[in-house]
Amino acid sequence: MTVFAVRISDDGVAEIDGEPLVPQPDQSVHDAVLDRLQQYAQERAAAVEATVTDGPGAAHFVLEVSPDGSSRLVDRQPAPAPTSAPAPTPPPASAVATAIARARAAATAPPPVPPRPLPPRLAQPVARINALVTEGRLEEASAEATALRETLTRSAGTEHPDALEARAMEAYLAHLLGDHREATVLALSVARILCGAGDPQAPAAVARATAAWQRLEDDRAIEIHGNELLHMWGRLHEAGRLTAADERLAHGVRRRLEEQITYA
Repeated sequence: MTVFAVRISDDGVAEIDGEPLVPQPDQSVHDAVLDRLQQYAQERAAAVEATVTDGPGAAHFVLEVSPDGSSRLVDRQPAPAPTSAPAPTPPPASAVATAIARARAAATAPPPVPPRPLPPRLAQPVARINALVTEGRLEEASAEATALRETLTRSAGTEHPDALEARAMEAYLAHLLGDHREATVLALSVARILCGAGDPQAPAAVARATAAWQRLEDDRAIEIHGNELLHMWGRLHEAGRLTAADERLAHGVRRRLEEQITYA
């Protein structure tokens, strides 16, 4: 895994591997760092790590950032630089605490709220599922998401927007539970339907499916699902619907498949 060194000075100046990083207007330095690390992950189609140091003598921690932007703290600490005096403990509101809080939130947060208001039949069960996720009761949350998806599919049909949102939530929970094969299959089914319908949310759905696929380890599953991803990315490219970030994700899928053939 590629590892980057991130340093943030007391006056809020950041650099990654010695290269200065300038935040966009109205963007915090921490958001700029995480966005840049996500970009690096997308370019490699794999998670990257960063050893983060926030100010002289501040605590060090290791952050893993995935191509989909999710991040988590890695349970190890890089050795601090030798010093003659103990390093001071950073205050709770320090930049270190801010970055850690965002990493924890990104790693455990429920799926983003859809752009349209939730209909009444979804609001209560989704709130219940989100509460279970917040409490760390992922198995229960997953079971409720599956039950919700099955109910909506029976009543409204597989391609109904409500049923698709429930399936997307089910895929996200499979990801949180570490079942990346199931997460990929579910996310691909959502992306397939949205691509077929020409839905504006199709690129985002394919990006989520790609993020799940990137965690697969079985060669056969990587090949089968990767080829389907390439097909969907290709259709969206021909329709002129991909951003630069989407193009990087598509390139990452192609490169991983080519490397798999090379080393097979």
